[in-house]
Amino acid sequence: MMNSATSLEEKSIQIFNHKNKMDKYWNTYSMELITQITATERLYNHQIQPSEKGRLSVNLFGCVNINIIRSHTFGEVRIDFQVESDELSGLELQPSHIDAQGNLDGIISVQDKAGVFAHYLQRLQVIYDAILALSQDKASS
Repeated sequence: MMNSATSLEEKSIQIFNHKNKMDKYWNTYSMELITQITATERLYNHQIQPSEKGRLSVNLFGCVNINIIRSHTFGEVRIDFQVESDELSGLELQPSHIDAQGNLDGIISVQDKAGVFAHYLQRLQVIYDAILALSQDKASS
């Protein structure tokens, strides 16, 4: 009986340590986005909005919301990007992940501030292309 209790205790410690490490990676990632988005609000017309834990909410041009959501608690951190807009309702963005080594999509360290922000901007590219196409369609009508 003592052996299984020790085993459970060890498992609990391993799970806690791994979850704590992954929480730190998510916090590093999200804080970097908050910092960079705030610093470039006017340049890219995006703003961080108040949001719940495990989620960042970004507003584009005052009318499109992007929710950046941590959707896994254990294992790799999965990051889902949800677009909220009537005009862009069918637009889906590829999810990302942070692995156990702290790499975003297996290639960018969450410690790489420029890399993390460039990854975010790459995700926005699809949205900005769609908004631009809609804007040009309306302008030519």
